[in-house]
Amino acid sequence: MAEQLNDVNLEGMKAADKAFRENPALARRTVKVRSSWLKGTKTMIEIGEQVADGRRVTPTTRKFVVTADAPPGLAGVDAGPSAPELLMAALAHCVTAGIATNAAMFDVPIDGLDIEMDGDIDLRGVFGHDKSVRNGFSDIRYTVTIHSPAPEEKVRRCKETIDRKSPVLDTLVKPVNVSSTFVHKPS
Repeated sequence: MAEQLNDVNLEGMKAADKAFRENPALARRTVKVRSSWLKGTKTMIEIGEQVADGRRVTPTTRKFVVTADAPPGLAGVDAGPSAPELLMAALAHCVTAGIATNAAMFDVPIDGLDIEMDGDIDLRGVFGHDKSVRNGFSDIRYTVTIHSPAPEEKVRRCKETIDRKSPVLDTLVKPVNVSSTFVHKPS
């Protein structure tokens, strides 16, 4: 039986840690996502393949599909979460999963874990009404509530560690190199 606390597979985490220490190239991943326009502002996003050291490291059957849309007031029909909502959801998931994993690694049992998150965005930036207003979120705030019989300092360590280690939080707070390519296919 796998060693687990908080339903986190510690043996899997330890095996990954060992593999990355022995072969750092395995830790450098390329995450692949594909987006296709459906109609209006609806988009289907396929999430699946990850590549490390020049080869696929996820099963060929791995495929998750997310439908995204805009709310009716922004030209959509609300068929799915908007892009800013998905960004906040990614952060909430990363922090939640990271705390649960840290708690398991630090031998901290948790009975409940909730995150309340708020993000402020001023759409005047997107619409070009005010060039001094940024297009994205200006502020994101979140409160983490953890129910645990462990002492507060041990529980706090689980949260503070993910604040330093979350890949999504890191991506949001530090500059990232982003490039794009344009392809036109006449129809």
